[in-house]
Amino acid sequence: MSEADIGESNADQNGKCRYCGMDLAHCICGKTRGESCAVGCGDDGCTFAASHAYETEREHALERREILVLAAGAALLAASFFFAGTAQIALRIASYLTAGGGVLLKTVKGVRRGRFFDENALMSIATVGAICLGDFAEAAAVMVFYGVGEGLQEAAVRRSRKRISDAVALHPDRARRVTDGLQESVPPEEVAVGETILVRTGERVPLDGEVLEGSSLLDVSMLTGEPRPVRAARGDAVSAGSVSTTGPLTVRVTRPAAESSTSRLLKAVEDAMRSKPSLERFITRFSRVYTPAMIGAAALLAVLPPLLGAGEWSDWIRRALIFLVISCPCALVLSIPLTFFAGLAVTSRLGLLFKGADSLERLPRVRAAVLDKTGTLTEGEFQVQRVESGAMEPGELLSLAAAAERDSLHPIAAAIVKADAGGRSAGNTTEIAGCGVTADVDGKRVAVGNRALMEREGALPDAEDGVFVAVGGTYAGRIVVGDRVRESAKAAVTALNRSVGYTAILTGDGAAAANEVGAALGVTEVFAALQPAEKLSAMREIRARIGETLFVGDGINDAPVLAGADIGVAVGLGGTDMAAEAADALLLTRDLTCLPRAVEASKKTVRTAKGNIAIALTIKAAALTLGVLGLAGMWAAVVADAGAALICVLHTLTLFGRTRAKE
Repeated sequence: MSEADIGESNADQNGKCRYCGMDLAHCICGKTRGESCAVGCGDDGCTFAASHAYETEREHALERREILVLAAGAALLAASFFFAGTAQIALRIASYLTAGGGVLLKTVKGVRRGRFFDENALMSIATVGAICLGDFAEAAAVMVFYGVGEGLQEAAVRRSRKRISDAVALHPDRARRVTDGLQESVPPEEVAVGETILVRTGERVPLDGEVLEGSSLLDVSMLTGEPRPVRAARGDAVSAGSVSTTGPLTVRVTRPAAESSTSRLLKAVEDAMRSKPSLERFITRFSRVYTPAMIGAAALLAVLPPLLGAGEWSDWIRRALIFLVISCPCALVLSIPLTFFAGLAVTSRLGLLFKGADSLERLPRVRAAVLDKTGTLTEGEFQVQRVESGAMEPGELLSLAAAAERDSLHPIAAAIVKADAGGRSAGNTTEIAGCGVTADVDGKRVAVGNRALMEREGALPDAEDGVFVAVGGTYAGRIVVGDRVRESAKAAVTALNRSVGYTAILTGDGAAAANEVGAALGVTEVFAALQPAEKLSAMREIRARIGETLFVGDGINDAPVLAGADIGVAVGLGGTDMAAEAADALLLTRDLTCLPRAVEASKKTVRTAKGNIAIALTIKAAALTLGVLGLAGMWAAVVADAGAALICVLHTLTLFGRTRAKE
C-alpha cells in the first residue's frame, strides 16, 4: 500500500490519520477504510498506538546513525595506517572529526551554558592538545573508543528503561465511545466519567470502568504480572491496560484518563526515572569538584616539572594530556544511574514498581516488614466458613440472618446473603451503626451483629468472635465469616523473616481472627483492633524498637501508615487511590513473594553501585599514577577510560542475570 493510498483513505479534516492519529507522513498503521489493521490487531477500527511505535523507531534510527558514525571514524583511522605523509594525517583528522564531532559540539554548547568542566570538555581539551603535539592517531583513537564506551552505556540504560516501561501497559491512544448507538474513536482524555465505551475482542481497555454488557476473560498480565486471565461480566470492574481476549465488553467509565490504573503506574515510572538515589547525588556533587580539580592538576603537571628543570615541555604536556583522558569521570557519572535503572527494572519485573530510585536505595536498610491483613495478606473477599447453631438447623439460621442482612451494604452482610440459597424477605429492617441489623422475618424478630448488639437484645452469646444471631430475644448461634489467606502469604512472610528479621500484622480486625492469621503465617507480632491513627502509632513504636520499617497496605485507612513508613508499598491495582498516592512503591502482582525478592534485588543493586564506584576509582588511580610517571601513553589512557566504563556496565548487567537465575 502506498503512502498516497493511506492519505486518500485515512486523512481526517486536520490532515491526520483518522485511525492512528498520527501525521500522515508518520502514519504506520497501514490501514485503509474498511480493511483490517496491517499491524495484526485484526480490528477494523484500529487504535494502534502509532505515536509510541514511531518514537521507538526514531530512537532505533538514532542508534543506527551513531553506530554508522563510529564505524566510519574507526574505518578512517584503520585506513590511515596504509598511507603516509599528508594523506595519513588527513585521514586521521577526518577520523577524529567524524567520531568526535558530537563531543566537540557538546563541549561548545556546554561552555555557552556555563558548564566548563564535564567529561566532554576533558576529552576535547586532551585530544585537541594531542593534535597540537602531532599525535593525530591517538586523538582519533580517543574519540573512537570514547564513543564506543558511551554507546555501550547508553544502550544499557535504554535496556533498563525498556524493562521498566514494559512492566506496565502503555494505555491506548484511542477509545471507542458509544453515544446513542453510534461509535466514535476519540482520545481517552475526551471520554467523561459516566460515558460508555466499547472494547472489542483483542483490544486493550483504555479507561477504568464497570461492565454494562458482555463477558470476557481479561489478560491482566501487563498490569499485575498474573498470568491467569480474570473473568469480567456485568457489574464487574475493569482496569485500563487489561486486554479483552474472549468477547466484546460495553463499559461505563468510572475514572477519567488521568486517574486510570495505567496512568497511575506510568506516572510512577516517570517519577522513578526522575528521582536520584543519594549515591548518585553524591557522585554528581563529587564530579563538580573532581573535574575542575583534574583540569587544574593537569595544568600543574604540564607546567611545574619543566619549570623546575625536571624534563622537556613537550614530554610533560603529553603526560598532562594523558592525565586528562584518564581522569574522565564518565565511568563514575554514568554507571551509578545505570545501576539504579537496572535495579528498578529488575524489581518492576518481579512485580514491585518503585516511584523513585531513592526508595529502592533505602530498602536494604529495612529491619521490619509490617503488613495489613485484609486485602494484603488475605484476598479481601469475605465468605461464610461455618454456621454454629444449637437447636435450630444451620441452614435455617443462615436463612434468617441472610433475610435480615439483605439490604445491608456491609461486605460481611454481602457474604452471608451470598451463602444463602433461599430468598426470604424481611420487614422493619433497622441498621444499628457499629453493631449490626434487626428485622422481622416470618413474624420473628431477628438480630444479626456483634456482641454489643446481643447485649442490647438480652441474648448473651457463648463465644467471643463471629456474627451472632438472636431470634425472638434468644441467642440462636453464630456465623463465622472469614477472609481467605493469599496462597503466597506464607512463603512471603517466611522469606521476609529471613531477609529482614521481623514481621508484624497491623489490622483493624478483631484479635481472634488476626491472631489466627498471624499464627498460620508465622509473623513475629500481631497488632489487632486498631484504628487508623493507632496503626500509625504502632508502626512508629515498631520503628523505634526494631529499626527502619516497610509497610504494605491497600485501604484508605492504611494511607497514614503508608505515608509515615520508611518504605510504603500499596497494592497497586486492587487498592485505593489514596493508598497508592501515599506509597513509595506499587505492588503489581498478587504474588507476595515478590516483596522479599525485591528486598534481595535492592541489596544487590546497592552492592553493585558501590562496587562500580570502587572499580572506577581503583582503575583511575592506577592509570593516573602510571600516566604521571610516564609509563602510560595515550592508547593506555583510552583503554583505561573506556575499559573502566565497560567493566562497570558489564558488572551492572549481571543484575539481570542473577535475578533471572533466582526466578
